[in-house]
Amino acid sequence: MSPVGYGPVMAHPPHDTTEGLLGWLCGRGDCDLDPGLTPDELTRAQRVLRLTVPPRWRAVLLRAHPVARPGSGARYPDWRSPDRPPTRDLVEAPERGVLFDVAENGFWWHGWGAAPADPDERLSLAGARLAEVPRLTPLVGHWYVGDSDDSPVFSIVQADLFVPALSLADLLDGRGQGDVTESGYPIGSVPFWSELHAYSQLGHDADQRFKQLGSGGL
Repeated sequence: MSPVGYGPVMAHPPHDTTEGLLGWLCGRGDCDLDPGLTPDELTRAQRVLRLTVPPRWRAVLLRAHPVARPGSGARYPDWRSPDRPPTRDLVEAPERGVLFDVAENGFWWHGWGAAPADPDERLSLAGARLAEVPRLTPLVGHWYVGDSDDSPVFSIVQADLFVPALSLADLLDGRGQGDVTESGYPIGSVPFWSELHAYSQLGHDADQRFKQLGSGGL
């Protein structure tokens, strides 16, 4: 498929998309599907973790709860035990990774204001600014999605971001960032993360639109 400018996500009937995403989980081979969450369990998990699961993924979780197979090395959130460390760690990993780059790799997001000279103050300010950003929903490993169905799926490792799918539905279609021209960036409108992705992919090049968003990082 040749690159195209980013546009509306491909239409899928909600039921078909849910079935497709369940099939996508089955096809990964690294998880088993336990019975789905109850609405109360999902509501509690969102409250405890302070995030909003997008409707399409919510429909998946109400049908089936993916659990990592022993020995697979896969990391899935345990939505039934949202207050346990493994799930909290997954939810907090994007923020912690960015803070690592602030501390160790000279990363700074210019929208946070001037970077304090003192390293501890710099890290504290970055943490406060990141705390204002809506949390992402972990799918598996370092793959995350925002709170709406048109959010890109982000692969996040510190301040290095990649978009393997333009939306949850595109996990089925195979459309990722390779199908978007530079003029179509940023991909999506997820607060902070869409622009950080653009900076990560294009900001180190000559594209001044995104180079000016930050400094340092991977």
